[in-house]
Amino acid sequence: MRFLKNIFGNNTAKVEMTKQKSTEYFIDIDPNSNSFSTAFKDFYKNHFIDQRGLARQEVDTYFFNSMTKEEKEIAKRLIRQNLKLRQAILFRASGLLQDKEALPILYDQFQNNTDLSWLLTIGQAIWRLNGDELYPKLLRQLKDHNSDTMREAHFDQVTDLKNEESIEMLFDYLTDKSGLVKSMTVSKLNYILAGQYELNQKFDRDYFLSKRNDKEFKSELVEKLKNLNE
Repeated sequence: MRFLKNIFGNNTAKVEMTKQKSTEYFIDIDPNSNSFSTAFKDFYKNHFIDQRGLARQEVDTYFFNSMTKEEKEIAKRLIRQNLKLRQAILFRASGLLQDKEALPILYDQFQNNTDLSWLLTIGQAIWRLNGDELYPKLLRQLKDHNSDTMREAHFDQVTDLKNEESIEMLFDYLTDKSGLVKSMTVSKLNYILAGQYELNQKFDRDYFLSKRNDKEFKSELVEKLKNLNE
């Protein structure tokens, strides 16, 4: 790793350029400092050293809640100053960290992309920060997208809204042309009802299809979804 000088006003700060494959990140701290907690170091490792675990959803993201207030501000800055690299994991982090200062960059990135997959990723971050209605509109586009792979890849985002529309979308996905999407939908609905994923699911697709017009049942699902920590 190499260190550069970076001048902020009259203050001189140590800047570290880290590398993951061919990507150089702008890092203005020493991530190995003993002043940082294990939570912050885990955050740093998974976002700037090795993102594979996060990409595969194999990482416990406890660090978002466990970092100190000061560390969270540093984490926000690190993510913000690297957002222009256009990496999905960094976009998600800005939303999870509730970094409202990142909104101008996120909107700029959103406006300069046309691919639905990128728009869904950036739009999710924006929505987590200010509830912009552009995100629900994107989820509606996803439902009608002709690519099975697209619907499969972004399926988990459907329940982000945690409202009646999320439940209606799930019921629509019960008849999706992708077998994987239908399977994930049944699993998600069982998860909402049970509050956890279970090896032996209690209800099958036919059961949920039989409840398609049951308003009381759907209201129960909405309330359970609102109280679910995903």
